[in-house]
Amino acid sequence: MNTVYTLLEVTAATVRRGDLIEIGSKQFKVRDLVDVPGGGRRVYFGSGEAFVFRRGTRLFAMRALRKW
Repeated sequence: MNTVYTLLEVTAATVRRGDLIEIGSKQFKVRDLVDVPGGGRRVYFGSGEAFVFRRGTRLFAMRALRKW
């Protein structure tokens, strides 16, 4: 199977499970999302680490578009 990825800017409102986010030159795959007060989201990565997206936080991520 081939997977096509696209690079996009994500926020607390647009981040999705499966997105690959680069933080500090390391890539993390989003495993789970939990809403937090104030419009943010706590993002859990496959590595077991977590990151809190506040409402104004913007990061770049790679998202799988399709598989065939």
